[in-house]
Amino acid sequence: MTIEAKQGLESRAIQVPPSITRELANAAMSVEGLIPLWFGEPNIPTPKFICDEAARSLAAGETFYAEGLGRPYLRDAISSYMSALYGKSIGVDRIAVTVSGGNALNLAFQSVLEEGDTVVTLTPAFPNLLSIPKLQGARTITHALEVKDGKWSLDVEAFLETAKGAKVVLLNSPSNPTGFMLTKDEIARIMEVLRERGTWLISDEVYARTVYSGKAAPSFLEVSEPEDRLIVVNSFSKTWAMTGWRLGWLTLPPSLTPVVEKIAEFSIASAPPFSQRAAVVALEQGEEFVAQMAKNYQHARDLVCNGLLAHEGVTCPVPESAFYAYFKVDGVTDSIAYARMLIEEAKVGLAPGDAFLVGEPGWFRLCFAQTDEQLNEALERLSPFLAKAREIA
Repeated sequence: MTIEAKQGLESRAIQVPPSITRELANAAMSVEGLIPLWFGEPNIPTPKFICDEAARSLAAGETFYAEGLGRPYLRDAISSYMSALYGKSIGVDRIAVTVSGGNALNLAFQSVLEEGDTVVTLTPAFPNLLSIPKLQGARTITHALEVKDGKWSLDVEAFLETAKGAKVVLLNSPSNPTGFMLTKDEIARIMEVLRERGTWLISDEVYARTVYSGKAAPSFLEVSEPEDRLIVVNSFSKTWAMTGWRLGWLTLPPSLTPVVEKIAEFSIASAPPFSQRAAVVALEQGEEFVAQMAKNYQHARDLVCNGLLAHEGVTCPVPESAFYAYFKVDGVTDSIAYARMLIEEAKVGLAPGDAFLVGEPGWFRLCFAQTDEQLNEALERLSPFLAKAREIA
């Protein structure tokens, strides 16, 4: 009998499966010499100019509660940043500061979902994107991306057919784990249809600046009006190497902002003021850092994808964005068991495709936000296992 059954626990949280990647990582963190490539975060500390601003704020005694929607100076900075990035006015009345992108997603779903509602999204998907609406009592339906001409692809009309009748459509572009990115035309078509249907759209755009062509990924904000049923999720984590700071934001219809403020009061109260000071500096002084990181990731992408594609039995659609290689090894029949074997024998930690709700075995995610030295060593260690996958799967 499980602990849950013994204690009579029947909450929705019990029904949501644990993170496969986290379970593998927790069990293997003590493995000596392991190269961990399973978690998704930059491999460098937060830039000094951002940290220095937080230190100044702490020294000035800014350690008290802040406004529920965020400090006015940060909301103003986000409004200016987003307006400049997308070439249209995005008012401060649409901005809510959150404690991380994950918190932003929770607040977004809590503000629009009711028990039994349907949420439609794409797979492969970051597992939290489906677990969060399930915790709200929603039903999730998935639509699979396809691989065409060596790239991830979406049949937009087929997806819109799948999304008929949904209360919420959830899209993550640029995508974790695939690096798939919607085009401007695809975004315009999806926005047009969902607007006609009155469907809510939650767009997770936390990798918007980790792109290899242009300054930012296409955004639904570019084709929407303020009161469209659109909620856009952003985070400071990936773009400015601030994963440990736990700071994000939502861009909302103005009429929904007070609802989010009310919900946030019951969970987080407010984001730390010293983190918010640092975030302003990231937005206003971080463009050179953002551009350099995109170049670094593009170099790492080419190194890893070329290394993986050198093996005949490996399929690796080249990502257009983010910092993951999501690849398939022919002959693998159990991705989790194979990932465990790679931990033990190759001393390399990968996230198995099962964690991302992919429907066939053999898929893995590799985070290439690492140094050349680490990536080359990891590829060398993986090479004999990729070459012999059919024999040892």
